[in-house]
Amino acid sequence: MDVIKVIRDVFKRKKIFIYSMLLFFLLFSILSQRLPKHISVYENSTAHVGVGIAEEENTAVIENSAVPVKDNIEIDIVKGADIVSADSGIYNAKYTFLGIPVKNVNLNVVPKKDLIVCGNISGVVIETKGVLVLGTGKIKDSEGNNVSPCSGILKSGDSVLSIDGTTVSTKEEFTDIVSQSGGKSLKLGILRDGENISADITPVMSGDNDGYKIGCWVRDDTQGLGTLTFVNPENNTFGALGHGIYDVDTNTLMSTSGGVITASEVTGVKKGEKGAPGEVSGSLNKDRVFGSILSNTDEGIYGIITSVSLCPSLNSEPMETAISKDVHTGKAYIKSDIMGKPELYEIEIENINRLDITSDKSMTVKITDERLLSATGGIIQGMSGSPIIQDNKLIGALTHVFVNNPQKGYGIFIDNMLLESDKAMENK
Repeated sequence: MDVIKVIRDVFKRKKIFIYSMLLFFLLFSILSQRLPKHISVYENSTAHVGVGIAEEENTAVIENSAVPVKDNIEIDIVKGADIVSADSGIYNAKYTFLGIPVKNVNLNVVPKKDLIVCGNISGVVIETKGVLVLGTGKIKDSEGNNVSPCSGILKSGDSVLSIDGTTVSTKEEFTDIVSQSGGKSLKLGILRDGENISADITPVMSGDNDGYKIGCWVRDDTQGLGTLTFVNPENNTFGALGHGIYDVDTNTLMSTSGGVITASEVTGVKKGEKGAPGEVSGSLNKDRVFGSILSNTDEGIYGIITSVSLCPSLNSEPMETAISKDVHTGKAYIKSDIMGKPELYEIEIENINRLDITSDKSMTVKITDERLLSATGGIIQGMSGSPIIQDNKLIGALTHVFVNNPQKGYGIFIDNMLLESDKAMENK
């Protein structure tokens, strides 16, 4: 009987241990989900970083205990961490609990900036890096057979950068090289999901005798309307849109070799309705190019003003920026020239997502200004990038509209736009 009792006690202790471990891992899982992926602090400041919120402090106590920002800073979930931020950039950090790592996060050190707030609907032309593959299919060769030379080799979303070592920039160049290949195998340099690869494809003579083909459709650039968010008067860099430009056919972020931003003329407005987003219609004035696009990212397009005299709003007074920790729910404004001239329109910030501030859906906003609702029904295509202002500070930009409720949409924090702008200049 004593042996049986001992065995039972052993099993009981094992169960307690297993249940304890399960609860422990469950606690860590819950903690991880409720912690942010990114934290922002101001450059050249002393701050206390807690659970998702960085509060600036200037007390001697904080300054004496603070450590310089560097990679792999540990942030205790209970106590937080005191830091001194220096150069702007993105640093690695991790949350810990009882000394055990819980979650890796990005600590964004953001410069304090005074930016010119724009709100001008502008023309955007994106030049692809190489030519973009829209899709592949069968073609009829000279013998009447349906063939697909590039099937299983090229795929939608690929960018063809070169053929037999010759750089390809336009679809005309691509078509000419393939058509005049004489049917010999071609080595294509391809950019796929950020990785450079190569592939051999043998063209076939078209049944229409109009040259050799490989059976794919390509495009070399795209253009449209979007809103200029800000210009930095220190170096004439700009940010716009607040979200990336994706190809409509492949649904991939367009890999760009550059592009331009131009003046535009708004010719009409289609009001947004439930289930049918509205849009701005207009034309690009390519004779009035005022900016060069350096990068197309998930957080917007960035570049440099090349013609100050043609850039709208540059005579406006710069406005201070506020990072994500300073943003709060309540009344705010967007700036847009959708009704002919740049004006402020009242909105309500209804929700703030601090768990992933790099998202272009960092806050939920609602248009409350009756003038704008009457003219557009709310947020419409072409307004992406409209600056969001709160407490007389630039805090972000509009990015998306709710399809089923055009009065509402999303916005991005200015923190991330500034970091992306800095990256664009570094990689110039």
